[in-house]
Amino acid sequence: MDRRAGKRSVYDRPLHKQRTEVSLSAFAFLFAEVVDYCLKKVGAMQELEERLHELGVPIGARVLDLYCCRENRNRRETRILPMLSFVAQTVWKQLFGHTAELLKGQDHENEYMLNDKALLVNRFVSVPRDFGSVNCGAYVAGIVEGILCSAEFPAKASAHTVDEPGGGSSTTILVRFEESVMMRERRLSG
Repeated sequence: MDRRAGKRSVYDRPLHKQRTEVSLSAFAFLFAEVVDYCLKKVGAMQELEERLHELGVPIGARVLDLYCCRENRNRRETRILPMLSFVAQTVWKQLFGHTAELLKGQDHENEYMLNDKALLVNRFVSVPRDFGSVNCGAYVAGIVEGILCSAEFPAKASAHTVDEPGGGSSTTILVRFEESVMMRERRLSG
């Protein structure tokens, strides 16, 4: 009798795993270490946010691959709103435990916003005072940009802190799509 007959190999395990929770304290510790590592490499606040953004872009590409595989998404989105809804609802819920609010920019037709009132990456990070108010949401903006660019929606994403009317603040990820995406959207809509 084969010793391995009773054991299941990696190939026998299903692709669809149950969602595994990550300890909040473990995530906070690891992300704080990432920010600390980036702090040692930069000299200004803007450089820190750029570095966090750069770290998020390749993660976004991998996140898209993972969710397309897990959800059996065999077709590719070709329209902006379904793609952004996928990011704001499905991906955001898996990464942060709740959905983001999807908004259309009022100034330009190529601008969309993802608003999160309690973004996890801004919660447990302390930065030296000489750096001012650093928005670690730049890391999440990099993830969103990586997802969109991997899905053939070239865009630039940036994180901004917005003061709420009732007090407190929220993080808004501003997504600016390139003109090629807007031309494709116009062609598909009419």
